[in-house]
Amino acid sequence: MTAISQVRLFIERHGEARFELVGAASTISPIRDRAGWRRGDGDAREWLVLPETWKTEVCAGLNPTAVAKALSGRGMLRPDSDGSYSRPERIQGGQKPIRVYVVTMKILTEGQ
Repeated sequence: MTAISQVRLFIERHGEARFELVGAASTISPIRDRAGWRRGDGDAREWLVLPETWKTEVCAGLNPTAVAKALSGRGMLRPDSDGSYSRPERIQGGQKPIRVYVVTMKILTEGQ
């Protein structure tokens, strides 16, 4: 399985269930086995993947840096302006930014 296929499969399987909607009301039940957050709609949809989940689950059996590089080169991952593949993002209001891997909707719409 290629890197892109493996990340696509993870998003297809868990894109809603393990990714909390950014800014969701606190009345929504907690996300079980959180992989990160999701935001946006349609072509602007993004999944913000926590670093350890990226390494141990999304990229299981693969080199996480090589996977990030492959996705970034195809616009499927939005890197930081400093060249890092993970980037700091504010998830909730005034909270301190945390580093996440930002996977774009292109993971589902391109290269199929």
